[in-house]
Amino acid sequence: MPEFSPEAYGRYYLVDRIAVGGMAEIFKAKTYSDAGFEKLQVVKRILSHLCENDDFISMFIDEAKISVELQHANIVQIYDFGRLGTNYFIAMECVDGKDVKHILRKLAERGKLLPEEFAVFMLHEACIGLDHAHKKTTLAGAPMHIIHRDMSPSNILVSYSGEVKIADFGIAKAEARAYTTKGGVLKGKFEYMSPEQARGETVTQLSDIFSTGIILWETLTGRRLFKTDSEIKTLEKIKALDYGPPSSVNPNVPARLDTIVMKALAGDPTDRYQSAQEFQAALLDYMYPSTPTVIARSLARFMEELFSEERKLERLALERGSAVALELREEPGVIDLEAEWEESPTGGTGTLTTTRPMARGPLVVAMAAILGLVVLAGLLMFSMRPAENPSPAQPPVPQILAARLTVKVAPPVEARVYIGDVLHGTGARVSIGDLETGQVTLRVEADGFRTVTETVDVEEGVRTQLAVSLVPDSESSDPPVVTPPSIKTPTTVPARPTTTPPVSGEATNPVLSPGEVPAEIPDPVPPSTVRFESSPPGATIRVDGRRKGQTPSTFEAEPGKTYRVSYLLEGHNPTSFTIQGPASDTLETVSRSLQRKVVAMGKVNVNLRTGWATVYIDGKKVTETPLFNHELATGSHTIRVVNEARGLDESREVMVKASETVNVAF
Repeated sequence: MPEFSPEAYGRYYLVDRIAVGGMAEIFKAKTYSDAGFEKLQVVKRILSHLCENDDFISMFIDEAKISVELQHANIVQIYDFGRLGTNYFIAMECVDGKDVKHILRKLAERGKLLPEEFAVFMLHEACIGLDHAHKKTTLAGAPMHIIHRDMSPSNILVSYSGEVKIADFGIAKAEARAYTTKGGVLKGKFEYMSPEQARGETVTQLSDIFSTGIILWETLTGRRLFKTDSEIKTLEKIKALDYGPPSSVNPNVPARLDTIVMKALAGDPTDRYQSAQEFQAALLDYMYPSTPTVIARSLARFMEELFSEERKLERLALERGSAVALELREEPGVIDLEAEWEESPTGGTGTLTTTRPMARGPLVVAMAAILGLVVLAGLLMFSMRPAENPSPAQPPVPQILAARLTVKVAPPVEARVYIGDVLHGTGARVSIGDLETGQVTLRVEADGFRTVTETVDVEEGVRTQLAVSLVPDSESSDPPVVTPPSIKTPTTVPARPTTTPPVSGEATNPVLSPGEVPAEIPDPVPPSTVRFESSPPGATIRVDGRRKGQTPSTFEAEPGKTYRVSYLLEGHNPTSFTIQGPASDTLETVSRSLQRKVVAMGKVNVNLRTGWATVYIDGKKVTETPLFNHELATGSHTIRVVNEARGLDESREVMVKASETVNVAF
């Protein structure tokens, strides 16, 4: 996926790209208002090549119309819908978390199952949202008969605070829907269809119950229920009702929960739960004496631990994108008349230029066009005045802009820019405005690099560009440098400029006449830089045998030179590879996936002869008895069982051997 650069999109500022699919791209976006108010949302924008597909546009509009009617805590909220240029978009609630598909995939990488209480809770909450959608009525009280038709793990979102929400009513069916599915066309993910949906028959809201039952089955077992190597085989497996209860895969699933799941998965719709509320009530009863509120708090802690590294990277990306968005918002386009502008004898116009790229937003383009027309109209009216009463030429009034300092960092790392003790921004490019005149002390800090301190002269009406080169801590004892000399650009627009030729032998920064705006001076060429990344992050980096920090991290390389690189991370197999320093003025990312070390494993079964207890292994809570076929690394382990109500608290040391099962009975 190409690297994403934050951009203005209408009144939204796209700060991070979440995903790109075959039909749409999804972004985290911010909106801003007065008094520092800002709101984080998600913008779903359909791809340009689909904008001419009338069926798809109708379906996209229907998604917005249906979703905006569903105002519920367990459904992702829709805030806005519209079109900018050729692209339609939906702005919706940003759920800070992961979908169930991502959660199950992460657990599979760790060789773990989702704890039973969380699986039941997630689907309990999803049923509440589904019930709201199923029972939604019009303002006149007529049922809307909404059917989601795409209930799947990727459409159930779980926040880091333990909230659960249903998303994506993109192919939902409702009575008032403008777009209707063509006969014989199946809509939805095949692996999560009901038997009647797989047969192409008319579906009802009970089809959503079956799909939700599939998700519950998969969260309890960590396996795919109907996934095969072809879509045809998947549909045939669904129609044949070829499946068993969750306990056939995971013996730890209690018989009572088996019954709940299999009722939701009944082949005959009349044998299923007859509403999402009935399904939810069964799950709530199963959770007792625990409550959804208590489980939600535990789920929040679970999510924080499971995605701790990913969340750090998400926050960093959001901070970077937000900083650029603020810069885009706070630096409106400044339109200046050319210094050499003058009216032509025929009344023609001069040239308009802008100091900000016009591609940053349609609003800027529109303002520039309008201003150009106004200037053109004014000049034409001026040229049409009678010659005998010419209006005396009036010199333009100089426009004084506030002083501004722009700091560009090489290599392009996440730097912190201070003036005195005040942090003014982070990133590889930081702009600071509204500065007081005189000398200021600039300090640039970045992790893994030496701190740069520089005294800068700030002059009224001058924009200063400062290039700062950072030196890694471990590579040099020489003092850091600031190169080249700062570029200072007056921002006064006078009536006419006068240019003083430079004297031979002067410094590289020419002396500018009052009001003169020089041509753009190119940025200094940054060193060749390699960014090392790994999955999972946190691996120790060694370059030619020397330690160079941990992933993710940057390394200053010599263009064309070959380096031997190693990643080392505890519990994972080390990996080594060679790279060549990229070309000058290039940032190249090198990423490697680290495989977990294969550890000899055995299994343990834990049970009580009477009653039940909570099982702890090596001090960590695992589940409640009975515990079957629980994998453990070979070696000594402590098994503890606790039931406070019965006063039971016993421990036992066991030795686990490779490929063997230890039975422990209390």
